[in-house]
Amino acid sequence: MMMVVKGVVGGLAVLGGLQMWAAWRFRKQAAALAGQVMAGPAPDGMRDELPDAVAALGLRGTGGQEPAACAVRLTQEAEMALAPGKGWQPIAARQVIGVAAPGFVWEAWQTRGPLVTLRVIDSFVEGRGLLAARLLGSVPVARVEGDEMDRGEAMRYLAELPWAPDAVLANRAVQWRVLEDGRIEARLAMTPRDAVVCFALDAGGDIVEMNARDRPATGPDGSSVLRDWHGRFHDYDMIGGRRVPLRAEVGYVGDEGFAPYWRGRITSLVAEPAG
Repeated sequence: MMMVVKGVVGGLAVLGGLQMWAAWRFRKQAAALAGQVMAGPAPDGMRDELPDAVAALGLRGTGGQEPAACAVRLTQEAEMALAPGKGWQPIAARQVIGVAAPGFVWEAWQTRGPLVTLRVIDSFVEGRGLLAARLLGSVPVARVEGDEMDRGEAMRYLAELPWAPDAVLANRAVQWRVLEDGRIEARLAMTPRDAVVCFALDAGGDIVEMNARDRPATGPDGSSVLRDWHGRFHDYDMIGGRRVPLRAEVGYVGDEGFAPYWRGRITSLVAEPAG
């Protein structure tokens, strides 16, 4: 009997060790991706061909200074509707956003007491998108890659530029134009289809809404579907030397209207100096 007990205990110890190793590898993957974004090119000054409204909102975000950051690091306290009918679940997250080149890494986790119950990596690095999720930080439950994911994550990079005003001013890969209705359009050239989002401004010139057509999403049966995408930005204030919206929400637009799946606030922001 004692030998059986020892065998069970030993097996559990091995499983626990494997779980810890897998969770460590997943965290290391997120850190490596973030490092790639942080190691991106430094800005080479403010673009001189930006539309006036775009230049104004970027300079308002940097406090009137030339873009000087190589990346923006931020942390979030948020809630997500992780599954239909499950309600809002609290999460914490940290994110790195590239300035002179498109790229971001968002690492989020859900906890219950001291235990991490879910960890997620959502990223766009060197033109490739990735969404990966693991229960307990180690057990794979989702991994999505491919052309449609690349475009979807490129759209997310554009949609979150209000949190990276240096990138608004410096990223020469982003094409900007002012539409006839006063909205501004941000575009990344991609094959086979460009990533495009549109921003609505308030009377003061701040971005308050984001809209995009046909963003790739995962349908109820796990297949890829195209959905209209919408976001809202609130509570502009100074944090980490940058003026950004401290609160936001994002979701898809369906037959029953706008259904947010993420809402949260920025709790810290660091504009990492270049060089």
